[in-house]
Amino acid sequence: METRITARHFELSPELKEFAEKQVGRLSRYFDHIIDCHLTLDSVRSRMTAELKVKVHGTILNSKQNSFDMHTSVEKVLGKMESQLKKYKAKLKDKKPRVTKAIKEELNTKAISCELEE
Repeated sequence: METRITARHFELSPELKEFAEKQVGRLSRYFDHIIDCHLTLDSVRSRMTAELKVKVHGTILNSKQNSFDMHTSVEKVLGKMESQLKKYKAKLKDKKPRVTKAIKEELNTKAISCELEE
């Protein structure tokens, strides 16, 4: 997973960068196939905004949060992204082709009826 962190309108301190990288790295717990993460940190007056874009196979997930503290913004945006990744992973599991019980039963009844005819 490639991680990029961009700071707008302020200087990114090494401790904030380390904190953000550590927090973004936790996303791999929820979904293994993350291609790219881009965290944009923005400061406008007293509002601190964190925006996270996560690229996974087939889609890009976005989340954005505001607060008065940059650490809080990063934590909130990552919490939001965790729930989006969980939801995306659940959708992928639902889309997998599966042989349902109804199809199995239908195949079994056809096999039994063929045996009875013979």
